[in-house]
Amino acid sequence: MIASARRLYIIKRLNELGIIDYKSIARELDVSEATVRRDFIKLENQGSLRRVQGGAIRSEEDLENNYQVELSMQSKHTVNTEAKQMVARAAAEVVQPGECVFLDMGTSIAPLAPILLAMPIRIVTCNTMVLRQMKPNARAEVFVVGGRYMPADQMIVGSLAECALKKFGLHHAFIGCMGLDIHNNTVYATDMDVTAIKQIALQNATDAYLLADRSKLSKVGLCRIAGLDSFTTVYLDGPPPEEEFPSNVVFVEEKT
Repeated sequence: MIASARRLYIIKRLNELGIIDYKSIARELDVSEATVRRDFIKLENQGSLRRVQGGAIRSEEDLENNYQVELSMQSKHTVNTEAKQMVARAAAEVVQPGECVFLDMGTSIAPLAPILLAMPIRIVTCNTMVLRQMKPNARAEVFVVGGRYMPADQMIVGSLAECALKKFGLHHAFIGCMGLDIHNNTVYATDMDVTAIKQIALQNATDAYLLADRSKLSKVGLCRIAGLDSFTTVYLDGPPPEEEFPSNVVFVEEKT
C-alpha cells in the first residue's frame, strides 16, 4: 500500500475510534511499526492528528483544555485499542435483535458502536461519534438526543438532553468512565453534565454495563457516577488478577 493510502486509512481509523496505537495499525496494514510511526509524524506535521506516547489522538484544540476526560489517553497503558475492542466484542453478546440500547461516550465505548450498528436494534446516544461510524447499510435505527454540544468529548449534554433521554425505555446501557475504585465501590467521571447523562441512562436501563480497561482502576474523578454494584456487569480487559474483585466484574481475555 502506498504512503498516501496508508495515511488515509490511519485518519479513517482515528475518526472511528478516537484513539489509535502504532501496534494495532501496523498489524492492520501489514507494515512495520517504524513505517506507521513515520506516517504518524507526517500526519501530525499536517495537523491531522496529535501524537501521544504509544499512538495518536485527534488534533482538536479542545482536547488540550479538557480536564482529565482524555488525560489517560496520554499514557501508554491507555493507548490500547486491542483491549478495548476485545471488551466491546464481549459486551455486544448480551444484545438481542429488536432491543433498545444506550451508547455512552469514551474510547472504551467507541469500538462497540460499529458492532451494534450492524444489528437490527435501536440505539439511543448522546455521542456524535456514533453517527460518524454509521454506514449506509447500517441495520440499527439511531436516536440522537439534542442539547448542548461538547466538542472535546463529542457529547451532547445539558437539560434538553437529559429530558429527552428520560423518555426512552432501555434494555441495555453501555457506560464508560474515567476511573473506578473497587475498594470504595465507586465509578467516576470528570464532568457533572456528562455524569448526569450517564446516571439517567443507568436508571432507565433494565441492565447496565460498564466498559473499561485496566488503566482506569484506582483512578478518581471529580464526579461519582454510581457504585460498581449498580451495574449488571463490569467488563475489564486481561486475565483475572490475584486480588479479589466483586462478582459482577468480568475480565475479558484474548481467545487463543
